[in-house]
Amino acid sequence: MSADLLELLTAEHRRLESLFADAETASTPQRRRDALAAAADALARHADAESRFLHPALREHLPAGPDIASYEEAEHASFAPLTAERFDAVRQHMQEEETELFPRLAQACPAGELRRLGEELANSVRVTE
Repeated sequence: MSADLLELLTAEHRRLESLFADAETASTPQRRRDALAAAADALARHADAESRFLHPALREHLPAGPDIASYEEAEHASFAPLTAERFDAVRQHMQEEETELFPRLAQACPAGELRRLGEELANSVRVTE
């Protein structure tokens, strides 16, 4: 059984947290720069996935979805450029998505639609890797 959109985005959140931890605990300046670059790249791909799949689903399935999606997009814009100082803001954003937004969308959006979006996201990631 394939993962739905919310499961895939949550898994990406865990990957981002791991990359942030790598940057925070890097033993040399070069390793820190490399880890920051990897985290910034992963965050950009994640933001793109959310703008292509999550935000349209929010707009379609939640009464306040258009406003929520606009807020999410503004938050994403505030994360660039990614620096170690912004990790906490990104972490808070991911936690809000997982504890507040994802459960609301899971209730409002048909499970089949979330699976379809998850498959589209998974396929688009494979194409761009």
